[in-house]
Amino acid sequence: MSRRPNLPVAIMQQLNFIGPRALQWRDVPPPVLDDPKSVLVRPLTVSTCDMDGVVIQGLLPLKGPVPLGHEGEGVIIEAGGEVTRWRVGDRVIIPWKIACGHCKSCGRGHSAQCLTVPPEDAYGWGPTAPHWGGFLSDVVLVPFADTMLTRLPDGIDPVLACGVADNISDGWRAVGPALRERPGGTVLVAGMVPPGSIGLYAAGIAVALGSERVVYADHDQRRLEIAGKMGAEPLQLGPNSLESLRLGGGLDGGFDVTVDASGSPEILQSLIRLTARAGVCVSTAGIVYRGRDPQLPVYEMYRKSMTFSTGWVHTHSLIDDPLDLIASGRFDPRPVITRVVPWEEAHAALAEPFTKLIVSREA
Repeated sequence: MSRRPNLPVAIMQQLNFIGPRALQWRDVPPPVLDDPKSVLVRPLTVSTCDMDGVVIQGLLPLKGPVPLGHEGEGVIIEAGGEVTRWRVGDRVIIPWKIACGHCKSCGRGHSAQCLTVPPEDAYGWGPTAPHWGGFLSDVVLVPFADTMLTRLPDGIDPVLACGVADNISDGWRAVGPALRERPGGTVLVAGMVPPGSIGLYAAGIAVALGSERVVYADHDQRRLEIAGKMGAEPLQLGPNSLESLRLGGGLDGGFDVTVDASGSPEILQSLIRLTARAGVCVSTAGIVYRGRDPQLPVYEMYRKSMTFSTGWVHTHSLIDDPLDLIASGRFDPRPVITRVVPWEEAHAALAEPFTKLIVSREA
């Protein structure tokens, strides 16, 4: 395996969140390759996470400075002596969450709950972000490289693929596993929290997987138009708009899969009531309920034998499925992308509202 000595760089640039709509490029020391199982990666294509938009627009309190960026791909510029899968020059996708790949939790496919590292260890997110940095940096350190990284498939546009590091995989987990058990099953997605890419991805992936009916409900006209372009049936959210979808009385009717990307306790309750018997309801908006946990109609859920799930997405164990959908052409994430901007414009572009912003530079 080829190796490259430590880069002779004393300072690198890193984009940080300072406060609502306030971002700043900061000069920081570059990471050092001090573990033989790690690699250094130069990020090349970085996409925004929905949480980036929520925080930058001041919808969720976060104290800066915090390095930004945790969806992306890049090129390996240095590899530790015990790395066996990768070599310098490989293009790789970096998942948002740090995970060892070997503990009991990772072995079960639950990489977001890796037992080897602190619970919130991640790039561009949480209390340990200053240590791991963000992908909007000149260089990032990737530990556990052999199990952390995924190869960028040859011929695939990194602008389309880089989102599988988090939000596209999150959209897939909202519908993919349930539709495998319910081929052709019906899907209802409720989006509302901006930027809103996860709900749109879920709707588009459900269409790609052959769902016989996909309804995307939202109050935002632009997101409704995007959902329509992805093959979903747009529904303007309003008084009783969700209840109008009920196909029968009592426990009958409903959708095989419902997805809460709304962040609204009232909408979540409606989704649960619209979930079919033995159906699945997945909430991808759990972070928005911090400090205001919704009440759930547990008895009704019990009677219907339905499943409710939420939580951080286990990107490492799920990433291959959405990546294959994109590589095969069955799923096209282009309609969700607001725009692609060069690296030097990231600071200004991120301060403005977006659904999915891609920042890109040359290798």
